[in-house]
Amino acid sequence: MPRPHRATAALLALLAVVLLAGPARADDPLRLNSQLTDRSDVLGSRAGTAAAALQGLRANTGLQLFVVFVHTFSGVPAQRWTDETAVRSGLGDRDGLLAVATHDREFAYSFPQNFPLSDATLAAVAATAIEPALAQNDWAGAVVGASNGYAAALAGQPIPAPVIQPGPPDNVSSSGGRGALIGGLVVAGVVVVLIGAYLVYRRRRRAPALSSPPSAGEPIAKLQDRANTLLIELDNELRSSEQELAIATGQYGASATAEFTAALESARTEVAEAFRLRMTLDEQPGDEAATRAVLTEIIQRCAAADERLDATAEDFDRLREIEPRVEELSAALGERSSALSARLPAVSAAAASLGSSYTGPAVSTVLANPEQARERLGFVTTALSRASSAVAAGRRPEAALAVRAAEEALRQAETLLDGVDKAGTDLAAARAAADGLLVEIDGEVAAARAARSDGELAAAAEAGEAVTASVRSGLTGAPTDPMTDLRRLQEADARLDRALAASRDEAERVARARGLLSQALPVARSEVAAADQYLMTRRAAVGTQPRTLLAEASRQLARAEALAADDPVAALTAAQEAGRLAGAASQAAYSDVDAWQSGGWGQPGYGRGGVGGEALLGAMLGGILAGGGGSRYRRSRGGWGGGFGGGFGGGFGGSTSRGRRSGGGGFGGGRRGGGGRF
Repeated sequence: MPRPHRATAALLALLAVVLLAGPARADDPLRLNSQLTDRSDVLGSRAGTAAAALQGLRANTGLQLFVVFVHTFSGVPAQRWTDETAVRSGLGDRDGLLAVATHDREFAYSFPQNFPLSDATLAAVAATAIEPALAQNDWAGAVVGASNGYAAALAGQPIPAPVIQPGPPDNVSSSGGRGALIGGLVVAGVVVVLIGAYLVYRRRRRAPALSSPPSAGEPIAKLQDRANTLLIELDNELRSSEQELAIATGQYGASATAEFTAALESARTEVAEAFRLRMTLDEQPGDEAATRAVLTEIIQRCAAADERLDATAEDFDRLREIEPRVEELSAALGERSSALSARLPAVSAAAASLGSSYTGPAVSTVLANPEQARERLGFVTTALSRASSAVAAGRRPEAALAVRAAEEALRQAETLLDGVDKAGTDLAAARAAADGLLVEIDGEVAAARAARSDGELAAAAEAGEAVTASVRSGLTGAPTDPMTDLRRLQEADARLDRALAASRDEAERVARARGLLSQALPVARSEVAAADQYLMTRRAAVGTQPRTLLAEASRQLARAEALAADDPVAALTAAQEAGRLAGAASQAAYSDVDAWQSGGWGQPGYGRGGVGGEALLGAMLGGILAGGGGSRYRRSRGGWGGGFGGGFGGGFGGSTSRGRRSGGGGFGGGRRGGGGRF
């Protein structure tokens, strides 16, 4: 059915519901901005009790249970409404959702396929701990019961019955008679008008991809959570789009993809500015009004970037046309996978050698690269096998999604292996730069001593001597950390430069900065690239802080490169700051990934068992499968079967086109659920 016709049908269906139901309030599937949402206003003074129960469940088990109360599911089947809300809210593999329609007296729950409780156990929690409280209108008691029930089930203990405090039913839409009929007819008339308005609007532009703009009364905490979530989502969208665009450009040339390159760069500019604004909140906190203004601008810029990507997504899909070429692409990907597999032994040996020779973030972020690459290549094998099976069964759209996922996995495997080789080159270059700077600082210390000055110059000389002595002492053993050594030397050198500035003329200062810049810029580039590679291949686990630091490091690096020719002094400062921020981003991202990999259900290492579990977990970590922490792209039901949740990530575009690109189900069919009437 063409899209305008589908839209008309949907609106006519809404009209029918309105005419039949009178003034009943409609609650469509929504994006949740907090763990507990009470649109029915039924929790009252017990909202704090319900929220505390959810927090306790998360702290004790790792399960983040979202709960939403609405008046009605608007005629949508309860399970579909709940699953769609889970998708819109970006619930990941450690998140569950309980949805209750208080006036309809229906409820449903939605969990990822890989959640460690069976369908029977989930149903038992609903029957024992949730439904009895709902039946007696104890809305807060149902939340507490659900929290206690899931905690007990995850611990292997009997499911406790809730302590029920009966309450009043939700009668918000129970009025009838003539008033209801008149109200229904008025609303129906509005809907008829809206049908025509909608079709005109649809011709002019697409619906906004993201949720509505912030309201004036929205709490700061919710605004901040919303801004952070959007930054992560848009950063992931940009990275996926960049990967997909690189593939298309290689196939069709730069001229054929110029429109999409422009869209990507426009979106990238918006998101970069949004990250810069986020950085200012950390560095220069303001009052509530100023903070609200900055968060609102972040959200608006993310929305603009998302819409820019989505505006060209359909044209991009038509350019790529994977479906008719599934067999051809599968064969080529298989050959590339074999070639990368052949590189694994040599790269593994190189990583081991780096680990014995060096230490620090530049090494720790690549030591696991060979194993991560092996997992991605295992996923490629699985994805191509699924593609072949889908083609044989006549399901070419599913095959195309699998091929796209295999492409992304291969690119990540290449990036991971190349990262080890590049780290060796970069660390050797940093060592050489540090050696050169040691000599440079020795000369500056001698000049400072010759000046026989007290105060800052003497202090800078003393500090410079201390740093050079410490670095030289560290060189006598192994492993060493050239990047950290270089940064310490750069800081000492910068202090000496400032102290000696009065005794140097401008030409000498510029010439000296230009010489140091020739060393600092390549090091900064390598540190930013290393942090970007680490985040790109593990993006499902990385939160806002590392991304913000990396975005600012990239901005400082771009500034250094732009100033290099005309103002080497300022360029040197920017390059050194870029390296510092990139190092901090790598450390923060490494911590996020370590926490992600340690599990989160109270069962260490959960999710790694089963055939192909490592490969699939690696695909989740890399954002290839939409099941990783914080992923918003989990689709509902359908798909290929199996025991693993999440659709495919990747592809070009923003949030509106994501559902089309990720497909239904992926490996294992998305989410599981249940529920009923009470």
